[in-house]
Amino acid sequence: MGGMRPVLAVLLVLHMLLIAQGNTSFVFNQFKTSTDLTLIENASFRSPVICLTGQSDPVFGRAIYPHPVRMKDKGSINTTSSFSTTFVFSIVPSSSNSVSGQGLAFIMTPHKSPMGAIASQFLGLVNFSSNGQPYNHLLAVEFDTIMDEEFQDINDNHVGVDLNNLTSVDSKSAGYWIGMNHFQDLHLISGQNIQAWIDYDHLQQQFNVTIALAGSPRPQKPLISVKNLSLEAIFEEKMYVGFSAATGVAVANHCILAWSFATNGVAPVLDTFHLPSLVHKISNSKSSTRQLTAGVTAASVLLLMVVFVAALVIWKRKRDTDFVEEWEVAYWPHRFNYKDLYIATKGFHDEHVLGCGGFGRVYKGVLPSNGLQVAVKSILRDTNKGVKEFVAEISSLGRLQHRNLVQLRGYCRRGAQLFIVYDYMPNGSLEKMIFGNPIRTLPWPQRYRILKDVASGLLYLHEEWEKVVLHRDIKSSNVLLDAELNAKLGDFGLARLYEHNENPRTTYVVGTPGYIPPELVHTGKATPYSDVYSFGILLLEVACGRKPVDPSLNEAQIVLVDWVRELHAEGKLMDAADPKLGCEFVEDDMERVLKLGMVCCNEEAEERVGMRHVVQILDDKAPLPDTSFPFSTEGNGSINSWMSSI
Repeated sequence: MGGMRPVLAVLLVLHMLLIAQGNTSFVFNQFKTSTDLTLIENASFRSPVICLTGQSDPVFGRAIYPHPVRMKDKGSINTTSSFSTTFVFSIVPSSSNSVSGQGLAFIMTPHKSPMGAIASQFLGLVNFSSNGQPYNHLLAVEFDTIMDEEFQDINDNHVGVDLNNLTSVDSKSAGYWIGMNHFQDLHLISGQNIQAWIDYDHLQQQFNVTIALAGSPRPQKPLISVKNLSLEAIFEEKMYVGFSAATGVAVANHCILAWSFATNGVAPVLDTFHLPSLVHKISNSKSSTRQLTAGVTAASVLLLMVVFVAALVIWKRKRDTDFVEEWEVAYWPHRFNYKDLYIATKGFHDEHVLGCGGFGRVYKGVLPSNGLQVAVKSILRDTNKGVKEFVAEISSLGRLQHRNLVQLRGYCRRGAQLFIVYDYMPNGSLEKMIFGNPIRTLPWPQRYRILKDVASGLLYLHEEWEKVVLHRDIKSSNVLLDAELNAKLGDFGLARLYEHNENPRTTYVVGTPGYIPPELVHTGKATPYSDVYSFGILLLEVACGRKPVDPSLNEAQIVLVDWVRELHAEGKLMDAADPKLGCEFVEDDMERVLKLGMVCCNEEAEERVGMRHVVQILDDKAPLPDTSFPFSTEGNGSINSWMSSI
């Protein structure tokens, strides 16, 4: 016994060192309460298991260990921890033909919240715009049951290792090795309990994934073994660990039955022999219903249904016939089926309305084909103006590709009804972010970045695309924000295109009062400098936290640009800064934005700067033009312009 004491002492010291270093170890041989893990979105506790999704589509759910795990030493950039985890999962399809939801994933992420993630092929991990972005800091091991060509999936039954991107760095068909030479396929959506082991050795930079039927010995040979894999750029100091799963058109129960995890050590062994079989628990209750339904199908009822359906199809085809016009083929080929949009917006329900514009409502929707969140703009029927705006938006935005422009997905025509489908922007408009949230103030760094984003998009429209695109309706409500508050310019319903070096044609005055440049009121001729004027108003609006026109104020303050000019003339320019910001802004940047706004809003169009110069100024790569001269030849020039435009 005496000889054992030094060994025990050493083990005790090592254990204390592990605790001191902040290592984590836990085990759930079964889940006892809904608080064992943090359940997000569709995830639920069904004693004694955690189900990430249920019998609905498209949805996603997450189950996260409540406490973050330290994966880097405090203050260290390069030293990451090793980790080991094992868990038992079951994917039970909703029907006997084993058509399944999208799959599930083990995840490590610095964020407990989904951060704008969406369902279907994105597995509740990322969305269309965030997929592949380094700011995700996402490690995922996916157990994928649908083949998605956009992510270069190898098949519809595979395991993959994902780093910030759903295009896996390595993937293999699901299965396990018996010995070292015989491979046994494993069907992920069989409903059977499957155990997975995931191990990362940061010293060897080796990442292994192994799976087998629960209750079987762990295979000696891993399914996936990624060598020379550094996770230093992925891991932050603290990460959350857990699971995410999603459904799409088809649904399934994605459940976790047991789980253990450890950093810098081996995950505790799981007791897999007392776990329930979910395939019987979930599926047996449906079998009697299916048999009853099948037995009721009498020949007479079937014949009646066939006649009814045939008549209904003929009627619907006549009702929904859309004539393809020349401009549809010439400008934008992707046309959505009305039924898909109807399903996506839950029948264009009022609860899905994002806003109302001059030509109709905008709805939030989820496309049934791929789970992509979209915004569906409905053009009011039987209005010539609406049809013209629809053609303009299709012909311009459909061919524009820039990170700071809202991406058009396609369109739909159903009789006299017109629809445009865009990417959904989860943070809404810049206008709502600044003026519609009395609790949260949009910080200055985000405001400045948003202004730079819009400037970049406008530069593309004016100078970098094959034609010159005049937006003609630059305003805060048309600046939309994605999940990461990246700005994207939208609503091209008033846009006009013309060739480079071509003189713009005279047209009627369009735009929003307060943003319309004075020369447009007098000449009706829009130029790129017209957009520059509107952008100048946007600069002042964002910096001052004020609408371009506020009739409730006294006469000297009604028009924002006139008020800022007056403060500048009095040497009080910084008094124009949004009071909600307090002192939380960079004074040089605020001064730059205010002065640039006045330069862009010069009442003489030829005295304004172009968008390339604007971008350089915002990047602090070019000096501001002289702002010491008066900006208006008339003291009330802007207010006269505003009055003429309404």
